[in-house]
Amino acid sequence: MPTFRRQSTNCAAAAIALLGFIICGGSRAEDAATVVLSPKDAGARYGQALGAVEICYGSKVTGKATALGNAYTGKAHDDFEAQSAKIFESWIKVKNCADPRDPNMCKIIMDKSCATAEAEIGAAGTAIPGLVEFVKH
Repeated sequence: MPTFRRQSTNCAAAAIALLGFIICGGSRAEDAATVVLSPKDAGARYGQALGAVEICYGSKVTGKATALGNAYTGKAHDDFEAQSAKIFESWIKVKNCADPRDPNMCKIIMDKSCATAEAEIGAAGTAIPGLVEFVKH
């Protein structure tokens, strides 16, 4: 397990929180087709999609991602928005990661986050496929 230096603590904490959600949270693709997502799960995946667009080169949010929040109203929509903002904030912390002694750690965290997002919410995603398009150049 890598040791994070003091200056990269915020970045590392954001990455751990982000990867913890990605690994442990959310539904599998088989379940998503038959089960309606809770507002928190949908909001988390929407936040993940927005965050991926911020970090991952050539990524673009699809209409499917934009439509996620339209299924919720009232308190459920508030829960969706709150969870979306929380996950998006984690991605922004990863994006703003800076460690002058080891800048490669930030790049590694971003690359792993993008790879995981593509695996979960990309075209053939395992959680909710098709939320983000990942263009390969």
